Amino acid sequence: MNPEKVNYHYCDDLPTSPLPDVKTVLVSGANGYVARRLVPELLFRGYRVRCMLREKGVPQVLTHPNLEYVYADALNKDQLLIALQGIDAAYYLIHSMRMMNRKFRQTDKTAARNFREAAEVQGVKKIIYLGGLGETSKVLSRHLESRIEVGTILSEGSIPVIRLRGAIIIGTGSASYELLKSMIRHTRWIPFLPEFNSRCQPIAVRDVIKYLVGVLETDGLQTRKYPIGGPDVMTYQEMVHRFAGILGRRVRFFNVSWVPLPVSTMCRLFAYWLHLFISVPVNITCLLLESLRTDVVCPDESIREILPFETVGFETAVNWALEKEKNSMVYSHWSDVPPGNMADLLPLCEFESSNFIIEEHSRDIPASPEAVFQAVCRIGGPHGWVHANLLWEIRGFIDRVLGGVGLNRGRRDPNELRVGDSVDFWRVENLDPNRELLLRAELISPGLSWLQFELQPAGTGHTRLTLRAHFIPNPVWGHVYWALLSKFHTYIFKGMLKHFFRESVQSEKNGQIETGSVPTKA
Repeated sequence: MNPEKVNYHYCDDLPTSPLPDVKTVLVSGANGYVARRLVPELLFRGYRVRCMLREKGVPQVLTHPNLEYVYADALNKDQLLIALQGIDAAYYLIHSMRMMNRKFRQTDKTAARNFREAAEVQGVKKIIYLGGLGETSKVLSRHLESRIEVGTILSEGSIPVIRLRGAIIIGTGSASYELLKSMIRHTRWIPFLPEFNSRCQPIAVRDVIKYLVGVLETDGLQTRKYPIGGPDVMTYQEMVHRFAGILGRRVRFFNVSWVPLPVSTMCRLFAYWLHLFISVPVNITCLLLESLRTDVVCPDESIREILPFETVGFETAVNWALEKEKNSMVYSHWSDVPPGNMADLLPLCEFESSNFIIEEHSRDIPASPEAVFQAVCRIGGPHGWVHANLLWEIRGFIDRVLGGVGLNRGRRDPNELRVGDSVDFWRVENLDPNRELLLRAELISPGLSWLQFELQPAGTGHTRLTLRAHFIPNPVWGHVYWALLSKFHTYIFKGMLKHFFRESVQSEKNGQIETGSVPTKA
């Protein structure tokens, strides 16, 4: 994908200019939400960018002459030394929020220490870190404490470290934005504790990117913390009400301070309740909820002394985000990063197992591969699963109850797919336009699952569509699970093929093949 096609041009009015002595910039955590917005901006401004990914299985979404990829785990110092070789400036955008609470803080500290030491060895001139506000608050969540600890560790070396500290990021696909939107749309009554009515200063994602690029292009900066935020300061209750007003919804809060449970326990219980309706995972939701006890407001505006641009207000940021969703202009999404237990999974083509269970169904369709592939790539998200949707919803609900991603995660874009996209509880593992769509399951089950759509020419004007389910069962329970669901699978898959037949024929008959939205291989 060409970076210019996904460049939002956030930095076009930035009051700085690219630095000629900064040749190569490393962006760690390059598959994350902020990094995916940052990289196109850096490329557009003429920098050579090296994206650091943890695993080779992570898809390379962008292609550009000045873009390169390197694979390194921040817990492995030898890999970091290779990744940081020849780097002038580095962005540290790594965090471990998806891990269990007892693990993520220690993992974050170790990763930060390794990164700082490797950067010193390789002569990196500047490190830019995006952390969180809240240091002046008496009560800090584990998430904010970890963000502060990481910044402190990075700053203990000889390299200048610019620590940008922000609160809630508002933009299409950000975890905070999606949590707010989903909560307002799915719940009319929201439990409330007085401790949760702290003040916050949300910031639009475009302003975050502008600050990240601006401090890179400001020469002579030394190690320092710079709070960043938008123009609006409000309580969390006010923020929810203002967001609900934009959505045309009415929400009410009810006080639950009388419940004899610790605040942390109530946060987790509410996170599990929200988990049944929203797309954000329990661990991330719980950490974000715990942060509501902390005032996250900029204690000073020192950043404006070096980058005096006008920031975007909360309601404007929300309206722009909703408009981008409406126009299918969502490039990065919090769900771009797979669950921790799925991040290291080998692709289907690399499995050498004799335990595969395969179920296959095919149908000849009197339509072109383009028409059939377009129909196939519209599954999931707002379009549903085209046949037996109730059964899909029941399976998704069961997965949510068990702590999985369920169907609520949806899709980044309702019509276009790319490798690495989430599609409800699936993820696109391979995409070969007009030939194959391969989805890998990320739901909780006693085995590993893939769903493959394969297209082959079948005579003049015809396409043979094969739907193939692959399953590697765990011992005993995996076979029981597959046996119980086998008849349901057959019913669902045959029905899906009938739907694709009707939709493909109809779209080709009406000339509705949208060549501009045909997915491209990432």
